[in-house]
Amino acid sequence: MFNKNSKLTKNKWGFLFLLGLAFAVWFFILLTSNNHFGDETVHHHQIKQFFKGNYDILPELTTIPGYHFAISSFSNVFSDPTLQNFRLVSLLLSSFSIWIFYLIARKLQNGNPFTRTLQFIFLPITFLYFPLLYTDIFSLLFVLLAFYFTLKKQFKLSALLSLLSLLIRQNNIVWIVFIWVYGYVSNAGFAFSRKTLIEYFKNTFEYFFVFLAFVVFVFLNKGIAIGDVEGHPTGFYLGNLYFALALTGFLFLPFLLTSLAKFDFAKRKTFLFGAILLGILIASSFMLFPPAIHPYNLTTLKVHFLRNLILQAAYNQNMWLYGLAIFAGFLTLFLLKFEKKNLLLFPFSVLVLLPSFLVEQRYALVSFVLLLLFYEEENSKLEKITIFYWLLISLGLTYMILNLNTFL
Repeated sequence: MFNKNSKLTKNKWGFLFLLGLAFAVWFFILLTSNNHFGDETVHHHQIKQFFKGNYDILPELTTIPGYHFAISSFSNVFSDPTLQNFRLVSLLLSSFSIWIFYLIARKLQNGNPFTRTLQFIFLPITFLYFPLLYTDIFSLLFVLLAFYFTLKKQFKLSALLSLLSLLIRQNNIVWIVFIWVYGYVSNAGFAFSRKTLIEYFKNTFEYFFVFLAFVVFVFLNKGIAIGDVEGHPTGFYLGNLYFALALTGFLFLPFLLTSLAKFDFAKRKTFLFGAILLGILIASSFMLFPPAIHPYNLTTLKVHFLRNLILQAAYNQNMWLYGLAIFAGFLTLFLLKFEKKNLLLFPFSVLVLLPSFLVEQRYALVSFVLLLLFYEEENSKLEKITIFYWLLISLGLTYMILNLNTFL
């Protein structure tokens, strides 16, 4: 009993130390940089307008300005609408996502909730957006809240939070449908009888008002994007899907190498052979038929976007290396273990990624966060290694954006 309590205390102190380190880095970014990174220029301008009582929406803004309204409203405690003040408010509000993630991880019990939460914090595609004026973490907060209350079967509150998430990012509609379907499968499994469906519809009818609100918005807006419509066409594009797989291969490399080293080839040879064959086919499909690349992904401007540099290299001299990363990502997902209902993540992730022509790691952010919540832990030491692997990457990216005129 003593050893168990001692280990729990050690985990908590380790968690608090690394959480403190994350906040120290975030406050360092927040306080020492006066430069705008990426889309911060637009978001800052929009928030500042709202702060001053001007509620016109900038033509460059692509999302419903729920995030901007929230940040400007909470920033009323300040007299000066500076970038640092807005970033501070955004960071404090977005930080609630850490607590909600922990509560969900503890409820799902797929791994140590402290370890998983630290992975969420230091995940390189989430870490740098906490202290910056970006909608993504604040939007994620409402998606996680809606998911959490669905797990608790508080569907009315979940539907309300889902609606609020739409006021921050319109593409959250896919995750709202996911949460609604997940709620059904969690209760009834994959048995779709008339009785269980009718009962679930009655318990969750508030969701249909959310779906209706989205349809009305798209009809009145004549599309999903608010502004810069020409730069954000909706269609069928594979670029983000390949990019998400390549990121998975890079980020989960310790898991992949460990899994292959310990793989039981004698008993699961056919399984691995099938996974390798499918992975080769998917990687080859990129190399043989690379999808068109968005003009924004060819842009360097004054800032070197890391994702653009990677894509430009992938489409030119290092196509084989990008194909290898795609293959590694697919193989990783194949080797991770999931409860059957959690496999719903994958078709919905595809639905989120396919419509966008512009390739952005942020579009896969919710998918990666849910992946952390859903896959089953097999090796606690490897889970901790992953934290420090991602910590090093995140600190390296922090150095790059502060010193090398580079952004994600």
